[in-house]
Parts: sequence; structure tokens; C-alpha cells
Amino acid sequence: MESLPKALLNKYRLPLGVFLILAIVAGGGMLALTGSRRGGSEIEKVEVEATASGALSPVTKIKVDVAGAVKNPGVYELLEDGRVEDALNAAGGFSEQVDKDWVAKNLNLAAKLSDGDKLYIPKVGETSTSSSATNEPAPASVPPSAGVVSGTEILGPSNCSRVNINTASAGTLADCLSGIGESKAQSIIKYREDHGGFKSIGEIQEVSGIGPKTFEKIKSQITVD
Repeated sequence: MESLPKALLNKYRLPLGVFLILAIVAGGGMLALTGSRRGGSEIEKVEVEATASGALSPVTKIKVDVAGAVKNPGVYELLEDGRVEDALNAAGGFSEQVDKDWVAKNLNLAAKLSDGDKLYIPKVGETSTSSSATNEPAPASVPPSAGVVSGTEILGPSNCSRVNINTASAGTLADCLSGIGESKAQSIIKYREDHGGFKSIGEIQEVSGIGPKTFEKIKSQITVD
């Protein structure tokens, strides 16, 4: 006769086998679920960190033409909120020929600059007027003496009279008008040649690169008469 444990084992062998298989499958499923949760948590953490350390927004810059009594005249790239002081520092500071009296009276180092502005610092002797004996204003073709900074605007040179945009040369336009460089001056000349001249000062806004903002700066400096 078989012993009792062996008889029980033979009798319940199939149910025990099924139970063991189910136990193994259930245990594997729990391990997979735990691993999935842990992996998901790590992925979420990485995504949050990536979002938190997102790329910085691009820095906007402007270009300003610095000329006259500075050590290194040229076109310099500044931050969008650049000031006159920043432009002068970029150009190496004042040269030995600078008109210190003019600088002390007229130059606002804290004035903000705009893209395309021209800053001209006069040398000693350049700020004297060249009017005739009859006290008539000097013609627009007279070379500029300085770019005068007032508030947040860079105005035309102090001895530039009102510029006739129908007759002025590219050099006069660039040197005497606020925010007008050589490129825009050439565009002005090309426009007036193609259209038979300007009928009004407001028409200059039709020139490529000259919008309302620039027009506000130069409208008191130009004429079509």
C-alpha cells in the first residue's frame, strides 16, 4: 500500500502544477508592472527637467555707425537696449581730437539707440558755423559737424540745414539725417530718380527701409522745396 503523502501527491499532482504555473505568471506580471511604473517615473522626470532647462530666447541686436572723434570709427553691433555710452565704448572711446566742450553740453550718454542710427562726435573746430555774412543758413551740402543726441533721438548735425531730399547727395543724406546710413541714402536717391522726385516729405516712407519710426526722426530735418 502507498504511503498517505505519496498518495495525496499523486491525486493532486495536476491541480498543484496548475497552481504553480499561475503563481509564476502572476509574479512575473507584478515585476513587469513595477518596472513599468519605475521607468515611467524616470521618463517623466527627464521630460520635466528638459522643459525646465529649455533653450533661452534669442538675443536681439542692433547696428550703429559711430564716426568722428573716436579711436575706432565703424559700424558696431550692440544689444537692442544699447545706449550711446555702449556705442562709444565699442568704438574705443573718444580720440584726442574730440571737442570736449561740445560733448559736455550736447552728448547724452544715457540715450537709447535704434538699429541703423549714426552717432557722429565732432572734433575741435568742427562745431563752428559756416553761415555767410548775411546770416543765411548754410546750404545742405555743407559737411556735417556732429550728430547731436537729445533725449532718446539722435538728431542731425548741428550745422546741417534742412535737407532737400530731392537734391541732396547720398553723403549729405547719410550724414545729416537721423538713422539714415549709406544704404538708405542710396535707396532715397534711387526712389526719387524712378518717381521724378518726392512730392511731399511723407512720401519718403515709400522708400524701402524707411518706415513711420524713421520718418518721425527725420521729418523736422527734411524738405522737398
